[in-house]
Amino acid sequence: MTLEDRNGGLLLFSGGRDSTLAAVRMATSSKRLVLVTITSDHLYGLESVEKRLAELARILPIETEWLNVAQPTNLLTNTDFYAPTCLPCHHAYVAVGASLARAEEIETIGFGYVQYQNSWPEQTPEATIRLKDVLAEMDLQLTLPVYGLASRADATTELEKHGLSPLSLEQKCSRQVNNIALAPDVLERELEKWEAAIRATLKAIDRLSIVIKHRARLSDFL
Repeated sequence: MTLEDRNGGLLLFSGGRDSTLAAVRMATSSKRLVLVTITSDHLYGLESVEKRLAELARILPIETEWLNVAQPTNLLTNTDFYAPTCLPCHHAYVAVGASLARAEEIETIGFGYVQYQNSWPEQTPEATIRLKDVLAEMDLQLTLPVYGLASRADATTELEKHGLSPLSLEQKCSRQVNNIALAPDVLERELEKWEAAIRATLKAIDRLSIVIKHRARLSDFL
């Protein structure tokens, strides 16, 4: 029996292709699945995510839970060092996931990271190894259900097999940095700081302010 079987799994869920497939795969091994969508002042289009949830309500257990959570702005550590990548937001996502996992008594946290985007700093093999180790210090297990996907075409094919839209039904980011690949030495420095910052946040996790804006089940989207 896996941790997901015993305690369920929590997935950081954007509604995009990859997190949608991660939800489908996690649902096959989890008696309880909690989907968590982060919103903030730089993300817009939550209605796209809700369309994806309506799709998933047709194929996943309708009691599957969904939480809409405000992205925390105070991560209880210095974050001024970050270069213009997506690492700062993923720091916040990890913090939200860890805090909610403790509150919901869940031991497995999932992300929709994929091989075909593994030049993005937060999805590089180096980043995922560091993240796995940091979460393990809190007795949390990292799962990357779709990390083996080699191309967007593969993701599209699998979505269509499940009767899901091949579109990326996720929020848009007004400050998104696309396809940023850092030089190896720069990446190493950024990830060292990222790991240390996440560790500092998690050590103070009991003081982290998490605001759940909405809680629902997939049945609410039918």
